[in-house]
Amino acid sequence: MTQMKQAKTEQIAESAKSTVHSMVEKVENATQNAHQSAQLNKEQNNPGFLQQTGEQVIHMAQGAVDGVKNTLGIGSDKK
Repeated sequence: MTQMKQAKTEQIAESAKSTVHSMVEKVENATQNAHQSAQLNKEQNNPGFLQQTGEQVIHMAQGAVDGVKNTLGIGSDKK
């Protein structure tokens, strides 16, 4: 009887180890996929978006400066 209980306990322990190992692999894969996806989004979206936004702000600011200079008569064309 004792050997039977011990064998059943070992079987349950092995099954639990296998389940945990499988879960760990799935979590590792999900983590790696999430990291890769985040990195890809970062590379594809943010720099381009930020660069475009920065360029738009620069152009708008330059236009505003030019407009003020022209209004005040101190534009580069007038001396």
